[in-house]
Amino acid sequence: MKNAGAVFCATSLIVLGLISASAQETREQAVAGMRHVDAKEMDPTYTKAAPYAQKLVDEALAKHPEVILIAIHAQPPGHKNLIVASNFGRIGKIGDEDDLRCIRTGKSNLELNSTGKHFEDELILLDASGKTIGALGVVFNYKPGNDKAALAKIADQVRDEMKAKLPTESALFGPVQ
Repeated sequence: MKNAGAVFCATSLIVLGLISASAQETREQAVAGMRHVDAKEMDPTYTKAAPYAQKLVDEALAKHPEVILIAIHAQPPGHKNLIVASNFGRIGKIGDEDDLRCIRTGKSNLELNSTGKHFEDELILLDASGKTIGALGVVFNYKPGNDKAALAKIADQVRDEMKAKLPTESALFGPVQ
């Protein structure tokens, strides 16, 4: 009887682990579930990702499989602050109050999305000298009990890895190096 109880417990833990794992979205599922952006939220004259910024996003995603979404918000010459690179499109989406507040205050926005399935850390993006050059949105799958501070540390690591590769803000908009 003791063995049957142990087998039942072990089987239950495996099933719970599988259910928990299947609740996590892939990057593609997270992108597909994003809300529609209205045309008024977009800068119609900025439609292509900044080449070097996009390379930084792609490298970060390759190095950090736990990150599901990344966006770089910056201000290209002649434009407002907007998304200049991401893995979910929306290139040219004008920065909202959360984005601008992060840049203005230097304080991260840490939040769960409306469904509670994603945790986002939006933090300042810095160049190699430590100057604020924009904002970086880093999104993770989330379930109750996840350590938000540990996720924020990963977002800091992503930002710091980008910082080391950004001599200046203008580098974001330059060619792939």
